[in-house]
Amino acid sequence: MSVDYSKKYKPHQLEPFFPNEMIKMLVSVLGTMAAIMAIVLLFPEAAEEPANPRVTPPHIKPEWYFLAVYQYLKLMPPTLLGISGKILGVMSQGAVFLVLLTVPFWYRKRSGRPPGPVYHVAVTLILLVFLALTLWGLWPSDSEGNLVPLVEYYHEHHLFILSLIGMVIFFYSMLWWEHLEIKKRWYE
Repeated sequence: MSVDYSKKYKPHQLEPFFPNEMIKMLVSVLGTMAAIMAIVLLFPEAAEEPANPRVTPPHIKPEWYFLAVYQYLKLMPPTLLGISGKILGVMSQGAVFLVLLTVPFWYRKRSGRPPGPVYHVAVTLILLVFLALTLWGLWPSDSEGNLVPLVEYYHEHHLFILSLIGMVIFFYSMLWWEHLEIKKRWYE
């Protein structure tokens, strides 16, 4: 429900949005930028060594939904059959994306029948590989780049791991319950 402020307030109590609010926002943005620039210029010793754009530090990781892709790119060899590993990794991911885009068109002729076991095995393998690469990319490493052992990681993050396992169990129990409800309603 909206409120008509022109009836609730007198005209001299209202101010127009466009010039007034825009000027307030502009002043706050420019003030914030000026404060940041002042800190940078007044305290140059706070800056560490300059960044090297050609090397990614080991502690930098992308968001969780890009971890599998990131880990896949890290697994590529420097060169393979005379092709750069980086180019090969990007091109192979593009090919996989194109195949996934065309799957609905391949499956159209069988749309009246349920998927076969080959389809289920392929989808399960793709999901397991994606999950394994994501977990591998998510797993912490020590200062030398070696992965932290599971026992040590569990001692530090046992509540997180147990809650994650609980969420997975809850999710699959809800899927199972929904499947039973659908079967019950379908065969009534």
